[in-house]
Amino acid sequence: MLILYTEILQKTIQEFVEAYYSRELQHYASDFCNEFDLENETIETAIKRAIDACNSINIPYYYHFKHVFIVEENIIFHDWKLSPFGCYLTILNTDPSNPLIAKFQESLIVGD
Repeated sequence: MLILYTEILQKTIQEFVEAYYSRELQHYASDFCNEFDLENETIETAIKRAIDACNSINIPYYYHFKHVFIVEENIIFHDWKLSPFGCYLTILNTDPSNPLIAKFQESLIVGD
């Protein structure tokens, strides 16, 4: 029984930590799709690469990304909530062949 209690406690603590960090997730990935004229598949690929980048440098991805479901007009679709850092990583990992994305990537590096 002690092992079961420990597993439950660890899961509860992990859920609390994820909930704590989710309050910083203020932006929706779908906003990027609208603002930069991107397809959902493009932003999904960029988010996956951004999450991989977080994992590579040992930053828990849930600090900056959370998969969510949204209901609009009785239609359910999935989206992502992002922190400001998650937004930057996503834009940096988006295809630069889109001129708006390329210009934004440049402004992140050069400043503007």
